Amino acid sequence: MIESLDPFQQLLLGVTIVGILMILLVIFLTSSQNFENTDRLKKIIDFLEKRN
Repeated sequence: MIESLDPFQQLLLGVTIVGILMILLVIFLTSSQNFENTDRLKKIIDFLEKRN
Protein backbone atom coordinates (compact mmCIF):
# COMPACT_ATOMS: atom_id res chain seq x y z
CA MET A 1 0.00 0.00 0.00
CA ILE A 2 2.71 2.49 0.97
CA GLU A 3 4.83 1.43 -2.01
CA SER A 4 2.14 2.71 -4.37
CA LEU A 5 2.50 6.28 -3.08
CA ASP A 6 4.89 8.88 -4.45
CA PRO A 7 8.10 9.43 -2.43
CA PHE A 8 6.81 12.83 -1.30
CA GLN A 9 3.54 11.27 -0.13
CA GLN A 10 5.49 8.60 1.75
CA LEU A 11 7.54 11.32 3.45
CA LEU A 12 4.41 13.28 4.31
CA LEU A 13 2.76 10.17 5.74
CA GLY A 14 5.82 9.38 7.86
CA VAL A 15 6.08 12.90 9.23
CA THR A 16 2.35 12.91 10.00
CA ILE A 17 2.58 9.60 11.87
CA VAL A 18 5.56 10.81 13.91
CA GLY A 19 3.73 14.05 14.73
CA ILE A 20 0.63 12.18 15.89
CA LEU A 21 2.78 9.88 18.05
CA MET A 22 4.50 12.92 19.62
CA ILE A 23 1.14 14.53 20.42
CA LEU A 24 -0.12 11.28 21.97
CA LEU A 25 3.08 10.97 24.01
CA VAL A 26 2.70 14.51 25.36
CA ILE A 27 -0.94 13.85 26.26
CA PHE A 28 0.02 10.59 27.98
CA LEU A 29 2.89 12.13 29.94
CA THR A 30 0.97 15.22 31.07
CA SER A 31 -1.99 13.12 32.24
CA SER A 32 0.25 11.18 34.64
CA GLN A 33 -0.31 11.97 38.32
CA ASN A 34 3.45 12.48 38.79
CA PHE A 35 3.55 15.23 36.14
CA GLU A 36 4.95 18.55 37.34
CA ASN A 37 5.23 21.60 35.12
CA THR A 38 8.89 22.60 35.11
CA ASP A 39 8.54 25.45 32.67
CA ARG A 40 11.74 27.51 32.78
CA LEU A 41 10.01 30.74 31.79
CA LYS A 42 7.51 30.34 34.64
CA LYS A 43 10.36 29.72 37.11
CA ILE A 44 12.22 32.83 35.92
CA ILE A 45 9.08 35.00 36.18
CA ASP A 46 8.32 33.65 39.68
CA PHE A 47 11.92 34.27 40.75
CA LEU A 48 11.83 37.86 39.47
CA GLU A 49 8.51 38.52 41.20
CA LYS A 50 9.81 37.20 44.53
CA ARG A 51 12.94 39.37 44.25
CA ASN A 52 10.94 42.60 43.96
